[in-house]
Amino acid sequence: MKLVKKSSLFMKRLFLLSFLTVLIPSVHAQDLRNLELSGSPIVVVFADYTAGLGKANDVSGFNLTRSRLGYQLQIGNALKATTVLDINANSEAIRTVNFHYVMLEWAYKNLTLGGGMIALAQFGVAEAFWGRRYIEKSFQDLNGFGFDSDLGVIAKYKFADWLSADFSLTNGEGTMKLNTNNSNKYALGLTVQPLEGLFIRAYGDVFTQSEDLYPAYALAENASFKSQRTVAVFAGYRNEHFSLGAEFNKQFNRSFIDGCDYQGYSVYTGVPLSSKVELYGRYDYVDTDTPEGITYDWLSVANKNTLIAGLEYHPIKQLYVSPNYRYIEPLYGDGFHAISLNLGFSW
Repeated sequence: MKLVKKSSLFMKRLFLLSFLTVLIPSVHAQDLRNLELSGSPIVVVFADYTAGLGKANDVSGFNLTRSRLGYQLQIGNALKATTVLDINANSEAIRTVNFHYVMLEWAYKNLTLGGGMIALAQFGVAEAFWGRRYIEKSFQDLNGFGFDSDLGVIAKYKFADWLSADFSLTNGEGTMKLNTNNSNKYALGLTVQPLEGLFIRAYGDVFTQSEDLYPAYALAENASFKSQRTVAVFAGYRNEHFSLGAEFNKQFNRSFIDGCDYQGYSVYTGVPLSSKVELYGRYDYVDTDTPEGITYDWLSVANKNTLIAGLEYHPIKQLYVSPNYRYIEPLYGDGFHAISLNLGFSW
């Protein structure tokens, strides 16, 4: 255990040192007083009105699910600084305010390096293809396979117009926790665009175990622990007539519990009806494996099936409006039917 922690800490320091070694000379190579500065505000608002149907007809109301405020500053041709505050709905009674991004990016030719509270690439391609984050998170984000931002460093390299890769070293605990242990997440992704409109992505990560992060119920039941691993594969095709995307995701040793595996897939499609209206649908499926000896219901609130279908109206570049129907079937309990009107605004 001590050897693993020391190796993890060494790798983190080595990556940070490499990042600074490349970044600092490039900054000093320019006359800082003559650098051109340009910037733009970042404003994101997601809201909806949802009304439950059938047994859930007493569940209805307006929701403000996300509000982001920030600024992106371009410093010369190579440097970019981004700060974004996220006001998020954490539960029915609590809203959280935290820094979602606080990052510095440096770009040179086909290489981009970033550090700080960074934007991760784990499910960025799939989320962009789904394209309706204001309606629902992408599969990995919705089901807790990872975070879209974390504290650490990231490197991206474009080998060709059709091939790019990304590697990140992060805390692995998202934006709401500061790392106080030697556990880190190592992630590698590869994105291929062999044909126009076709996107393929493979991703994998290893989240090294730490006793500080072991769940209390697993400790009480004398569970075995291993590092958590995640793999994901996505493929999507889009043309002027339709879009179709599919992804498969699996997480081994979730929460570091040996044998607690979590897997599922998502399929989504869209058909343009006009230049401003599109018909869309999505289906998610989640399943879990629990090892013998673990009696705690570790994922009782997980959604087994999720179906979303609706129309999207896009009157101007910044605004999206969507009336839709959704059905959620949990692992336990009754299914939830609802109709919603979602609104998304981004600048």
